[in-house]
Amino acid sequence: MTRFFASFALAAVAFASAPQALKAADPLCPLLDATKHGTYVVYGTGTVVGVGPAVAVGEITYDGHGNTQATFTLNVNGNVQTHTGVPGTYTINSDCTGTSLEAGAHYSFVVSPDGNTTTWMETDPGTVVSGTEVRLKPVEDVDAKFRSGNNRVEPANLPRSCKASANPTVMTAAVTQQLARSS
Repeated sequence: MTRFFASFALAAVAFASAPQALKAADPLCPLLDATKHGTYVVYGTGTVVGVGPAVAVGEITYDGHGNTQATFTLNVNGNVQTHTGVPGTYTINSDCTGTSLEAGAHYSFVVSPDGNTTTWMETDPGTVVSGTEVRLKPVEDVDAKFRSGNNRVEPANLPRSCKASANPTVMTAAVTQQLARSS
């Protein structure tokens, strides 16, 4: 029993100190508002208390400087409305959390460090609405592609027969041979 309590105490200390350890590390979103830029697909669903279910889908464009422009279709309890050119503002913190304001509605969100995806929720009383945003043209993460094994190289100046090889070993050899000839 003593071992159980000791393990529990150790776990409690670890969880309590985790936020401080994260804050001491490098910021996850050092670009702040510039983390989000470009056009995103936005989807949300939930309930407007006393009215009924709600769902919305659309696009929102972030300028990287704290301003947005949205176009979306909203269905609240069967009443469908389309909104275009809706302006808004947003702020992103270095820990990738943020807030936004759009058409009088307030939101809290967490954005991925590369800015490609966001999970959000409305924070106004009387609404239980949350959703996601996904960038239409994601920022490429070369390191992630390399780690996932998708490290095929296809420079434009290689002969066509070297591109899109089904055998990665052959592809690697072809690139090496081409690079050796170029040097």
